[in-house]
Amino acid sequence: MLKVEELRAGYYGSVVLDGISFASGPGVTLVIGPNGAGKSTLVRSVVGLLRPVGGRILLDDQPIHELRAEQVADLGIATVPERARLFGDLRVIDNLRLGSRLAQRRGLEVDFEADLAIVQKLFPDLVAKLREPAHNLSGGQQQMVSIARAMVAHPSLLVMDEPTTGLHPTLVKELIVKIEEVGRGLPILLTEQNVLQTVPIAQHVHVIEAGRIVLSGSPAEILSDDRVQRVYLGQHGAHPENEVMIGG
Repeated sequence: MLKVEELRAGYYGSVVLDGISFASGPGVTLVIGPNGAGKSTLVRSVVGLLRPVGGRILLDDQPIHELRAEQVADLGIATVPERARLFGDLRVIDNLRLGSRLAQRRGLEVDFEADLAIVQKLFPDLVAKLREPAHNLSGGQQQMVSIARAMVAHPSLLVMDEPTTGLHPTLVKELIVKIEEVGRGLPILLTEQNVLQTVPIAQHVHVIEAGRIVLSGSPAEILSDDRVQRVYLGQHGAHPENEVMIGG
């Protein structure tokens, strides 16, 4: 369980997050909001890349907001950044082994071959790419490797920051389906810009604007809210055939 309590964070004296609170449990917890609302600042605070100026972040009731990024990772929080950050000259399988080593560093007994089989079942497109340098992969395939690398680290929480950014709409749909599958067995904190496609896969949704959470609820509650329909889905409300996006 991740808890964020009255979190305040920003850069160079400027406050971006102004006292937000929420809890993230099993499944996918989704945070949406316009460009500059503070979604990436939230992610950076949770994973230890940014030290908050106020409030608390707790993982299973243990404060983590003053820990460094490597200490947060050692507690089992894995990150999938906005754009896949792979070691391009290393083979795909070697990038995955790095995730497995993170699990070993935490004292976990891992079976890399078994984990690899799970990855190949979830991401069949990677089966033929395992021996290729990561830089040879398409953007969508690289993001799949990024997610797979985080999974083989056996995290207690997976934090994903706008993982579909820059991908072709067809790949976006495919990746979101995979995220939903991963979320069935692993808690995920997800920030995204594809509102209509990601809200239905979430257990809880939070709308953040100007550094504050202005609305929280179930997917049905969020999609039926008048303001969400007007601001994020267009004046005529939600239409599943549309691909409506908001900024990161």
